[in-house]
Amino acid sequence: MHCAACATTAAGMGALPANALAAAPFSGQASSALKGKEAMREFAYGKVKLTGGRIKRQFDHIHAHFLALDNDRILKVFRQNAGLPAPGPDMGGWYDRDGFVAGLTMGQYISGLARYGAATGDQAAHDKVKLLVSEWGKAMVTATNPYAGPKAQAQWAAYVMDKYVVGLVDAYRLSGVEQAKTLLPIIIEKCRPYISPVSRDRIGKTEPPYDETYVISENLFHVAEITGDRKYHDMAVHYLLNKEWFDPLAAGEDVLPTKHAYSHTIGNASGAQAYLHLGDEKYRKALINAWKFMEPQRFASGGWGPEEQFVVLGQGNLAKSLKTSKAHFETPCGAFADLKLARYLIRFTGEAQYGDGLERSLYNTMLATRLPDSDGGYPYYSDYGAKGEKRYYHQKWPCCSGTLVQGVADYVLNAYFHDDDSLLVNLYTPSEVTWDRPGGAVELVQETDYPVADTVKLKVRKAGNGRFALKLRIPHWTKGAKLLVNGKAQAATPGQLATVSRLWKAGDIVELTIPQPLRTLAIDPENPNLQAVMRGAVMYVGLNPWDGIDQETIPLPGALTPMPGHPESYRAKVGQRNLVFVPYYAVDTERTATYFKTA
Repeated sequence: MHCAACATTAAGMGALPANALAAAPFSGQASSALKGKEAMREFAYGKVKLTGGRIKRQFDHIHAHFLALDNDRILKVFRQNAGLPAPGPDMGGWYDRDGFVAGLTMGQYISGLARYGAATGDQAAHDKVKLLVSEWGKAMVTATNPYAGPKAQAQWAAYVMDKYVVGLVDAYRLSGVEQAKTLLPIIIEKCRPYISPVSRDRIGKTEPPYDETYVISENLFHVAEITGDRKYHDMAVHYLLNKEWFDPLAAGEDVLPTKHAYSHTIGNASGAQAYLHLGDEKYRKALINAWKFMEPQRFASGGWGPEEQFVVLGQGNLAKSLKTSKAHFETPCGAFADLKLARYLIRFTGEAQYGDGLERSLYNTMLATRLPDSDGGYPYYSDYGAKGEKRYYHQKWPCCSGTLVQGVADYVLNAYFHDDDSLLVNLYTPSEVTWDRPGGAVELVQETDYPVADTVKLKVRKAGNGRFALKLRIPHWTKGAKLLVNGKAQAATPGQLATVSRLWKAGDIVELTIPQPLRTLAIDPENPNLQAVMRGAVMYVGLNPWDGIDQETIPLPGALTPMPGHPESYRAKVGQRNLVFVPYYAVDTERTATYFKTA
């Protein structure tokens, strides 16, 4: 079964201009051809090591979970599609041949495992990547149709191809699997006949077209780098969603309302790669404005898009959604997209505001998701209503299982950035970073119990030639931040990067205190007294709320008092009852309330 647009392209990309996909190898290394300017750069996987804390606990758990997934089970649907022996139990849910999008997350599982292997040095992860690519490759080469089920072929051809591609890109680049490079053009060419000849916009959650053609450009730029084949670069440019998205955003027009929230946010990554490869300032401006227009769309958690759709502003629609929906944020998927956008903007601007946004989203969305079970139960939506619960999606192996492993593996990318002469500390979490530079390797060790505690200690283990600046993000919400270098006070302004330039030496100590005041955030301007509680970057929720709690008026945050012996817990006296507030990330299966009427 084909959608109408797919049926018109049975001959491939024939609707493109004749020269649009002509093969023309790149000259030189792709990295030297990048035209967009970066204020800061990411560290490669393996240069940042998580050493403790809540972030590492989730990082390690997801690593173990996906490393243990049964290979035959994951491969079965593709082997069936190719007519090969297919041992192992069915996956079920979305993943099976008659599922919603058969085999949709295979490439993401490979990608996530490759990222884990590169981040941690775990050879078992690399070995699993190699095996999966080899066996999956046999099935994909043998099969006539690259799509393991009719729905994936008809409605999600570009979406699924993009997942295939990122798996192979990461297998090649991060796990060193040469076969992945060979498979890339083979699989793309098999998928192309089913993909719309033009990039089509997606409006809302339920209105067709469903396929998100505009997300494929990010990874096609990478394919062009890997293969040296110009046609994939041109294909990436061709599918950029310029008319409906990047052009108006660059011009300062807010086109977010009614758009499908996740796919457009992850589509911004295609614009980021377009900026890097084309040098067109339009894409950088579009991403900056997209972030600006997303701010009034956000819940206190940093999440956005109730029912997967950006709301129309000025009508109190975020508040209305608390009573009409339990799907307020498409969490692993949306968080993956949001964190990626924040990292790109840190790279393009070097500004602290994007690090603040990244921290808020990480702690309250990706880090706060429910852990998966052993049979395809995965988180999908966050529920910020009066009786919110962390549920599994109603079908097994949904799309959010793929972005969960990729997004958590990427935690190592969020903590530090650098340019030629400075090292930026973006996240405060126990970790180590190695910065290789011409002046000699720099190693920095971070010790902290943040955000439980307010203090951070950084020690220079290796200083190289010592000639660099250290930049520390001072969150905009803090008051009275203190920064000491070897006991001497330095300037630390909220909302800015505190920059210390000196001749560093091994053994130097940096101590940072970040007070995390309790405050509230209103859900939208139309409901200024409907507020959520924040402590620093962390969203707090009321635990085990009773019926009618959304009708009670509670003077927050003033009504909150610390619970003795529980450094992350507060309580408010509401009549004869105690309402206990805890970080959303600390909640497991209890019901919670996020927003309250305040005095």
